[in-house]
Amino acid sequence: MFSVVAAAVAIMALVLAVRYGSVIRLEMVVFMAAVFLWVGWAIERILAESEARSKRRRQTPPWK
Repeated sequence: MFSVVAAAVAIMALVLAVRYGSVIRLEMVVFMAAVFLWVGWAIERILAESEARSKRRRQTPPWK
């Protein structure tokens, strides 16, 4: 996830360095919002999967 965010920030910096206008800025805001929403979704999914795995481990006795 860190690499996706880092790549998104690098793309945004490159685009803004080449072209700088109000429409481009708006597009970059929308792009970064989509990236951060994806990151939030991915973190939530990872945590939910981790919690489910932890619950399965607690239900299974260690001698099985």
